[in-house]
Amino acid sequence: MTTQNTLLIPASLIGLLCCLTFATASNSINANKLKRAYLDDKQNVHVVTVRDHHTQITNKRNSTELKLAPDNETVAWLAINNWIAEADIKPGSEKLAIYRGGKIASIKCSPFIRDYWFWNDGRQVAIDCGGRHFAGREILYDTATLKEVSSFDQNDVPLEKRPNWSNGDN
Repeated sequence: MTTQNTLLIPASLIGLLCCLTFATASNSINANKLKRAYLDDKQNVHVVTVRDHHTQITNKRNSTELKLAPDNETVAWLAINNWIAEADIKPGSEKLAIYRGGKIASIKCSPFIRDYWFWNDGRQVAIDCGGRHFAGREILYDTATLKEVSSFDQNDVPLEKRPNWSNGDN
């Protein structure tokens, strides 16, 4: 003889649980979405979420060229060097800071990161790294892991043969 236990759950409770599950999933999807990012007058980075939560994420007063990725999940900026290269009139940057998922990480490339841009809707970021007045290296990174995806030396690859991500047009 076998016995079977059956649990009866009212339909209204099932509906409530489904709604709560959907609401929780929706909140976690938007948790990392940013409405905007900006530099204050002291060169510190601030982010504002889609829920209007405002956070200052740096305090070193050395940020410039701030960009919010098209996916509204990643913010990047150059951290200004505390030194000036010979023959330059202002400091450059050898560090690109990336804010994603509430954490800051960075990519370093010497002597300078001359430019950077988002690719693939913000899932990747590319940098142009090298000296001021000669060919350098372009490197594509995954923004979630900061692992290198692709790279090439500008001297070795003619403009017309460079990968699509190199032109900076998303």
